[in-house]
Amino acid sequence: MTIRPATAALVLFFAATLAFFSLSAPHFATATNFENLMSGFSFVAILAVGEAFPILVRGIDLSVGAIVGVVGMVVFDLTLVLHVPGYVILPVALAVGALAGALNGVLIVFLRLQPFIATLSTLAAYRGLTYSISGRQLVPGLTTTPIRDPWIVGIETYFDIGGWLGVSKFVTMPWFPLSFFIMLVVFAILQTAVLATRFGRDLYTVGGNYEAARLAGINTTRVIISAYAIAGFCAAITALIMVARFTTSTEALGTGMELTAIAAAVIGGVSLAGGIGSMFGPVVGAFLLGAVLLGLTLQGVPQFVQQIITGVILLAAVGYDRLLALRRQRRLALSLAEAT
Repeated sequence: MTIRPATAALVLFFAATLAFFSLSAPHFATATNFENLMSGFSFVAILAVGEAFPILVRGIDLSVGAIVGVVGMVVFDLTLVLHVPGYVILPVALAVGALAGALNGVLIVFLRLQPFIATLSTLAAYRGLTYSISGRQLVPGLTTTPIRDPWIVGIETYFDIGGWLGVSKFVTMPWFPLSFFIMLVVFAILQTAVLATRFGRDLYTVGGNYEAARLAGINTTRVIISAYAIAGFCAAITALIMVARFTTSTEALGTGMELTAIAAAVIGGVSLAGGIGSMFGPVVGAFLLGAVLLGLTLQGVPQFVQQIITGVILLAAVGYDRLLALRRQRRLALSLAEAT
């Protein structure tokens, strides 16, 4: 598999960012900080990987943060209000997320709504649904009750890989959170799906040229709904990790996360024009954002400045994506001119 220049540039930029903050920010290059980076941004990477699928089919999903909130509250209610065992809650939570995502696809395909409008509407609807089913409102006494089900809180487990490998005597290594390995599994499965399956080929074809894909006999309805269902499924995994980390869920869980996921996906080279990108880019994009935010925090940079810098990085990524799109158009026009 050839590495795209944009992907190579992203990896080099990420390495340069790590090197810069390791030299300039106190305590950045420590085991504890890298542990914080993995635990704090693995679920962001999962959400960004899911967000990449609607973008690949030339859409967008603004509701993933709200789906995180709905799934988190479903877990809260089933655990603390209905006392359902965790091994039942896990598949139910994943199904709720996938169905919420699939509903976005249905609205886009069958009602012919613009993805922006459809998912903006469901963002509001899902956020309202979270409040309406909130066990914290129905049973106020549960507000301070932590979730203790081992199937749920067990997701927030850490592994001493350095100890297992016997290198802890020589170097201090971070403990690896289970969420990091979940992210790797999600990445591996979805990367394989887009690169080595018919669904992946159809996904890129639909995103690259919808009309050509339809005329070629590709089931565009199935592809688009599946893309949004995968985004919802990844949002559900994100919700489970966050609930395990906080041992509770609130009505505001996931608020604003859709913007971070979109930013990570676009920074990772998933083109807003559709049909271009991989799962590797959003993962690197998420950890790049994490490294920048942690590094700036350790340097004492105020939060509003961090938001400005994040916005500048996103603008640069969108500008670069647009530049690449214009270059592709020029090359295509040149090829057509030469052919005639």
